[in-house]
Parts: sequence; structure tokens; C-alpha cells
Amino acid sequence: MATPTYTLIDSTVLGSSASSVTFSSITQDYRDLVFVIEPSNTASGGSIANTFNSDTTDANYYYVRMKGDGSSTSSNNSNSRFIGFTGYSGSKALVEFTILDYSATDKHKSYLSRYSIGTAEVAAVAGRWANTSAITQVTFEGTTFNSGSTFYLYGIAS
Repeated sequence: MATPTYTLIDSTVLGSSASSVTFSSITQDYRDLVFVIEPSNTASGGSIANTFNSDTTDANYYYVRMKGDGSSTSSNNSNSRFIGFTGYSGSKALVEFTILDYSATDKHKSYLSRYSIGTAEVAAVAGRWANTSAITQVTFEGTTFNSGSTFYLYGIAS
């Protein structure tokens, strides 16, 4: 099996605070997409939600999450667009968000998210978007993404 190749497709570094970041007109030339996000915010524990192709209907998204904080573990599931947290009180988080087979039109889309917030917690999220459309736009929404938050989009070749 060939080693997958990551190609930088697009990136955004916020020069000022924003409540959302959108990647639109995403090329259909890759097998999978990987977003690497280093967000920060001023609120404590602000969450990050994803939206595919402007579909904000939470019932179309489903996830399961497992997390640990060094002394305890937990898990939960929900119909929601949640993929991670932006950090706590200005601390930065790191989120890797992968969309599998994003251009396929014969199945629902699966995605995986892994995030860590300094020494606070680490977690993994597995989700599904109940739609067979190819993904051409992804929006990330948060409590507030501070200036300096970074968003990188990579394509993974077949």
C-alpha cells in the first residue's frame, strides 16, 4: 500500500476574533480531508461545531465521544455538530478533524476528531453526517475564535 500524501489545500490565520471560519469550493481531487486547527478563545470551555454544505440541522449529525483528563474517563453521544473544544480561558487547544471519503455520493459521511487541551483533557470523537452529497464546504463555529487561531486544510491522495 502506498503512503498517503498530505497536500496543503488552504489555510486561515485569524487576524481578529471570529465566530466562524468557512472553507468553501473545496476541490474534489482527494480521498479524505484533514483539518488541523489550533483555536483559542476567551470563554471557558468553548465548543467547536462543524457544518457541511451549510446544513445546520443537528438531527443530521451524530457523534460518540470518549475523553480522559488524567484522573477520570467518560463518554457520551448526541445528535449534534460538536467536534471539540477551543480551550479554557484563553488556553489553546489542538484539534485534528478528518473527513473520510468526502467526495463520495453513495454513502453518508464519516468523520473523526481528536483534540487535546493542554493538561486539561484529551478526547476522540467519531461522527456521521446523514447525507450522501459530496462535501464542498466546511464551516467551523465556536464561542469565539481569538486572533491568532489557525486552521489548515489538507487533502489526502488515494
